[in-house]
Amino acid sequence: MLNAGAYAVNITPFVGGPMAGYAAREHGSEGIHDDLHAKALVLADGNQEVALVTSDLIGVGEELVEEVRRIVQKSVGISQDRVWICASNTHFGPKVQRNRLTDEKYDAFANAYFDVLAQKMATAIRLAHDRMAPACVGSGSISAEGISYNRRLIRDNGKVEMSPTLPPPYDGLSFGPVDSEVSVLKVVGAEEGDAIATLVNFACRPVSSTDHMYEISADYPGYAMKLIEQTEGGVCLFALGCAGNIVPIQRQGRSKRKLGLSLGGVALKALQWIETTDDAPIRAARKEIELPLREFSESDEMQNNTDVARAELAAARGRQAHQRELTELGERLHVSEGMLRWADRHERATAQQTEIQCFWLGDIPLVGLPGEVFVELGMNVKAGIKKKPTFVLSLSNDAIGYVPIRQAFEDGGYEPTVSALAPGCGEYLVEEALSLAAAARDQG
Repeated sequence: MLNAGAYAVNITPFVGGPMAGYAAREHGSEGIHDDLHAKALVLADGNQEVALVTSDLIGVGEELVEEVRRIVQKSVGISQDRVWICASNTHFGPKVQRNRLTDEKYDAFANAYFDVLAQKMATAIRLAHDRMAPACVGSGSISAEGISYNRRLIRDNGKVEMSPTLPPPYDGLSFGPVDSEVSVLKVVGAEEGDAIATLVNFACRPVSSTDHMYEISADYPGYAMKLIEQTEGGVCLFALGCAGNIVPIQRQGRSKRKLGLSLGGVALKALQWIETTDDAPIRAARKEIELPLREFSESDEMQNNTDVARAELAAARGRQAHQRELTELGERLHVSEGMLRWADRHERATAQQTEIQCFWLGDIPLVGLPGEVFVELGMNVKAGIKKKPTFVLSLSNDAIGYVPIRQAFEDGGYEPTVSALAPGCGEYLVEEALSLAAAARDQG
């Protein structure tokens, strides 16, 4: 018999602390547009017990995940390798890290928020666990076309022109792929059929609030989750799909409301037709993997490359060069700056340790990948597992930056220029995820 419980905890930070998502911000938050939450779903079948936490955060680092897992194992008894934490990637939430800020006030804020956040996430799991009751589960999918697009537009020569907003900067550009599938998990009480939880999985970065850069917001997922909770009851969780290169078709104004209600509306439609069952044995697996990093040059050489790139861009702007040249020079500067930053962060390591995770709920697969994963990679995981729907949750259990496809490193554009990962890491991640999913599925 399947048992399930869900609970939501408010994780909205105090106003004034550092925000995550846009390096151009000059100070901390000034207001709160809507609250942020961490939401937990706990499931058990008598043999396995697992917990999934979604959060309105830009990402969750391994240090936070380890702390939450430690608390949960001690207070609830769920094994650390059966706790899964992911983030929505909202660009309008707090920074979540320790001891990385130079401003003493912000540093103290970040550390205090980190400690409270870990306890709150563990509390969400504990209270969800306390509310467990006989349950049934089912899944379905539906398309949400026309609300997202691939910001990596293709020029005639095959190179990439970044277009963070629409319309494109000029004619003659081709759009890359989009995954418009909305995967929906439905968890209801076994007796009355009342909603316990809904999980919505969709690939589009929550970056709609750029006209309110200093306001805390869950962005469009907040609207989608609220609509579903008001209509169906229970706790609605949002998990970002593979959206490293996917953004909303509109930003600013009422766009996050439009996008959120559109997503919530199609998810509600899918929910009405999902059949559920209590025959859903849980199988779970987790694996630590190693991803190779780019080779970093000597510091002096990297700094010189950055200085040259900055000077060339300034000169091009001074002579009012064509937008295409400005874009290419800007990308070159991003490469140089990104390599300096990542070299410092990784202390010139050659590889990065991270993890992948998988749950099967009966014949429903959920796969967790770290970082901001390109849409093509998520679609390859779905194609490889061959179950519809397959839930692919990015930003799971770690924050490793962008995970591009191999071709992106040749085509250029923003994401591969600021990624510390070596070309091919994305494809390797897909291979490992498919292997882990197969191993979990075949458990006795």
